Amino acid sequence: MFIETTLYVHRSILNTLSTRAAKTGISRTSIINHLMQRVMKDDKRMIKTCSRVQYQKRDRKEYWTRIHIFLNEYEYEYYLDLRKFLKMSVSLILAYAVLMYLDELTVVNMSVDNYFFRNYIFIKKTVDGIVCWQIYWGVPTKFALW
Repeated sequence: MFIETTLYVHRSILNTLSTRAAKTGISRTSIINHLMQRVMKDDKRMIKTCSRVQYQKRDRKEYWTRIHIFLNEYEYEYYLDLRKFLKMSVSLILAYAVLMYLDELTVVNMSVDNYFFRNYIFIKKTVDGIVCWQIYWGVPTKFALW
């Protein structure tokens, strides 16, 4: 199942993504997914609590555009998790990733793990009347259910 969603992207970011897609022959959506995976590697220093979600800085209306992307259900959930834990809109996370990590991506390292998001586990457990959640992004070496 694929979920269609939109991202609100500054034209400079869109141009950068489109140029990279044209040069590599890899779709923008695939590049976006790899950039989001890369953000996860830095998540420990980026996770925020007790704050509001941050959005991109304002600019003139003509500099913004909506892009449509199709995500499988795992990718979609992962993007929502990133938004919650990083306290940033998905569009801001993407803009950050393009600026910080796009130059690291090559055709070779983008083809390493095509099923990254399929290794997503979401577990609910109630302990003494308290609802607890475990979220795994990847396959843990030791899987614990409490």
